Amino acid sequence: MIKSLFYKNSILASKLIGYISKRLNFGAGTNFPGKIARKIAPDILSYLVNQSKREIIVVTGTNGKTTTAGFIANILTKDKRKVAHNKKGANMLTGITTAITQESSLNGKLDVDHCILEIDEAFFLKAVDEFNPELLLVTNLFRDQLDRYGELDTTAKKIQSAIDKTVKKKPLKVALNADDPMVSALAQDKNIKKVYYGFSEVNFVNQDKTVKSPQEVAACSCGKKYDYSKIFYGHLGHYSCNCGRSRPNPDISAVANIDINNSTLTITSKNAETFNVNLNMPGLYNAYNALAAITLCLELNISPEIIINGLENYSTIFGRAELTYLKGKPALIQLIKNPIGATEVLRTVKDNKNSKLLIIINDNYADGRDVSWLWDANFELLNNHNKQIITSGIRASDMAVRLKYAGIDHNNLKIIENIKKAIDYSLLNLENDEKLYILPTYTALLELQHILRRY
Repeated sequence: MIKSLFYKNSILASKLIGYISKRLNFGAGTNFPGKIARKIAPDILSYLVNQSKREIIVVTGTNGKTTTAGFIANILTKDKRKVAHNKKGANMLTGITTAITQESSLNGKLDVDHCILEIDEAFFLKAVDEFNPELLLVTNLFRDQLDRYGELDTTAKKIQSAIDKTVKKKPLKVALNADDPMVSALAQDKNIKKVYYGFSEVNFVNQDKTVKSPQEVAACSCGKKYDYSKIFYGHLGHYSCNCGRSRPNPDISAVANIDINNSTLTITSKNAETFNVNLNMPGLYNAYNALAAITLCLELNISPEIIINGLENYSTIFGRAELTYLKGKPALIQLIKNPIGATEVLRTVKDNKNSKLLIIINDNYADGRDVSWLWDANFELLNNHNKQIITSGIRASDMAVRLKYAGIDHNNLKIIENIKKAIDYSLLNLENDEKLYILPTYTALLELQHILRRY
C-alpha cells in the first residue's frame, strides 16, 4: 500500500513537472521530471516497464538509436500495437523514466504491448539492473566522445556485460549489424538467439562518385587488422581475418540505392522473400537505421506490407534529418556528434547546390568535452561550397578554424556564438530558392529546440 503511494506520487510529480516545463518553455523537459520521479520511487522505471504485455525492446549503439527506435515504434503502431518509448531521444535513465512516466496513468498502470527504449550505450549496463529486454538491437559502434566513454573496446565490453546479465534472468534475442565487426562479435554464447542484418551492395545515385565515405579498418580480436572486400563507411563492410573470423552471413540482407534526399532498399528476408522500401530520408546512415528496424520487426512477425507502410509514412524526430519551416523558409536539422556520422551528413549537404549551412558546436558534458573529433570529420567535402557558412555555439571559433583548414574561403565564414542570433542571421540571408542546413551537436540541438518554439 505504501509502495503504491510512492509510485503514484512519483508519476504525479513527473507529469506535473513535465507540464510546467512545457507551459513555461523551460527547455525540453526530458530529464528533470524523471530525476524527481526516481528520487521519490527509485524503482519506478522497473515497476512500469515490466508491465509491458509483450516484448521489451532495447535499441543501443553509437549512431542511429533515436531514428531506429522511432522507425520501430511507427511500424508497431501501424500493426495496431500499443507502444511506449522515449521518442525525444533522452536515452539515459532519467530521460527514459520521464518518457515512461508520462505514458503511464496516475494510478501507476502502463497499458502497452511494448516498451521501445533507446538507451545510451554507456548506460545500458546500468539499465539492465532495472529491467531486461526480450529483444536487443545494436546499431553500430563508432568512436564517439572518447573523453566520456573511453575506448570502443570498453563500450563493447559494457554491452556484452549487459547481455550476460540479461540472459541469466530471461531468454534474449539479439539483432546485430553484420557489417560492423565490433557489433557482430557480441553475444557469441550459443544459447543466445541472434539475427544478423547487413548490406550486400550500396549504390550512390546522383552524387559525386569521387567522394568516398570515411573509412577505418577495424582490428580483429586476434590483434590483426581485418581485410575488407567492401567498405561502406567507417569500418562497416565485408571483412575477414586470417584467423578465421569473418563477417557473418546476414539473415536479412539488402541492396541500397542512396539518392540525395531519399533511398530505396531492396530487402531479402530469411525465407528469401524480397520487397522494396522507399525511404524519404537522406544518407546511408538512415538506410542502415531502416534496415535495423526492418530486421527487428520481421522477428516480431510483422508483415512486409505493414513494415513498408510504417517506414514510408514515418515523421522524423526533431533534429534527425527533420525538414521544418522557420519564418516560412525551409530548414533541415541534423544532429552531428562524431566524425563518421558528421561526414555522412556532409555528403548529403555537399550535393545540394542550393544550400546554406549553419553549424552549431557545443562542448558541454553531453556533447563530449573534447571537440578534436572535428578534425577527423571530412569537412573538406565543403571546400567547393561557395556560399557563406555560419558557425555558432560555445566552440564556434574552433569550428571556423577547422573549416578554414578544410579549404573554405575565410570570407565565406561568419562566427555568431549566440545560437538565436545565428539562426536569425541565417534566415534573413537565405534566398528564396535556398534551404538552410542546421548541424548541431547534442546540447546545441536541445537549445535549438527551445529557441524554435518561439518562431
